[in-house]
Amino acid sequence: MKKVIKLSEEKLGEIIFLIMEQVKLEDYEEEDFIEGFLITFRQWITEKLGDESKKYPLSYLLRKYGSDFEKDMGIETYGSSTSFSRYRLLDSGKRLAEKEKYSLPSMNAGIKFTEKYSKLLSLFIERIELPDYVSISLDERVPNKVDVRFDVDFPKMIMSQEYKALSSGNLLFSLKKYLENFGGVEFGNPNYGQVQMNGKKLNYVGLDEWVKNVLNKKLKKEIKSLSQYSKYIHSIRFDVDGGRSDMKIIFKDDFRWNLRKEVVVGIREYLTNLGYNTNILRVDS
Repeated sequence: MKKVIKLSEEKLGEIIFLIMEQVKLEDYEEEDFIEGFLITFRQWITEKLGDESKKYPLSYLLRKYGSDFEKDMGIETYGSSTSFSRYRLLDSGKRLAEKEKYSLPSMNAGIKFTEKYSKLLSLFIERIELPDYVSISLDERVPNKVDVRFDVDFPKMIMSQEYKALSSGNLLFSLKKYLENFGGVEFGNPNYGQVQMNGKKLNYVGLDEWVKNVLNKKLKKEIKSLSQYSKYIHSIRFDVDGGRSDMKIIFKDDFRWNLRKEVVVGIREYLTNLGYNTNILRVDS
């Protein structure tokens, strides 16, 4: 029996906030956290010592008051150690940001890229000349951080008249290039006011259903009864990658090599007669 844990709206909001904040922090560089630590420390030491603190070197102030500062901020992890390495400054700076002891500056205006370019995106997507069995969807949960998904209609793909190599990386490159050249979009770190666009793996829609209901229930059975030599077929392996699929015929060890090509050619003709493009639904042994 599954255990159901109920969360209050307040607690759920806190969890969501922490997740979102972590995503934002990942976009910053080490120098940003170190600067945040030093700025916050300077403010703290000025409040503690007044203008007199400006008379002392930073290294002296860190050795003498650094541990007290971390303890006061609730980020104490190094005990009474007086050594402040770059790593310690970075680590403590991140902890300060997580506890919202200071705010990291950002050039991200908070306006979603997909909303800003909503009227132009469909036009841009059309211009990159995708096959009619490929569609693009954009998901932007955080402003200027966009996940791009490429959906491939698998049954339609293997029936297509023309083969086109597909790669999520190449498709994403084409989309970004078009947005850069004709939309003036600048890609990079969202905190710099730029757009971060990531591509997901090709999503073959209808693949599992086709394998289950067509390949396994129909094609494999009919292939094994096409000719007198079909009895020598041991198994049929299937794989999909790069906008095409491979049907590998595994023959029994005692089947003659010179006859294997004849069986493979017969299977290709059978699939072609069913309307499949054997440059996409490839058959080999």
